[in-house]
Amino acid sequence: MIAFLERLTQEAQARPEQAKVIAQIIKAVRHRWWGLFTCYRIPNVPSSNNDLETFFKELKHHQRRITGRKSVREFMLRYGPFAAFIDYAESFDDLLQRLRQVKFEDWVQARQALQKVDARLKKLHRFRHHPDKYYHDLETRWEQAISALKAH
Repeated sequence: MIAFLERLTQEAQARPEQAKVIAQIIKAVRHRWWGLFTCYRIPNVPSSNNDLETFFKELKHHQRRITGRKSVREFMLRYGPFAAFIDYAESFDDLLQRLRQVKFEDWVQARQALQKVDARLKKLHRFRHHPDKYYHDLETRWEQAISALKAH
């Protein structure tokens, strides 16, 4: 990176009419370099958009085969960020070995995030399929909150 930036600086000195543009490029590279090529540094992370699209296509394909459903939209909404950790070729012992490497605090944090997504989807399901009951529960909770405020 340093050699690249030095070469750009020399270009800016050699071509004053393009110095402004080159200065912007240098600034952008300096500010974004740390995350620019992350996909090339982490093993098993798709290194291009095509690889990423292929990964998601395979993930959806496997999920369709497991569930027999045509659509995997609900699965992707519920488990989206967590589904990427599924490896269908991995044995159960390999999975246990991999899970033992996860810190307990990280697991708790991820579990809480998944529970938050799950709670939101349950509310959405109740709202769509049982709107009267949903509104009744909402009104009840609202009344309880108001009466608790009045009590204090």
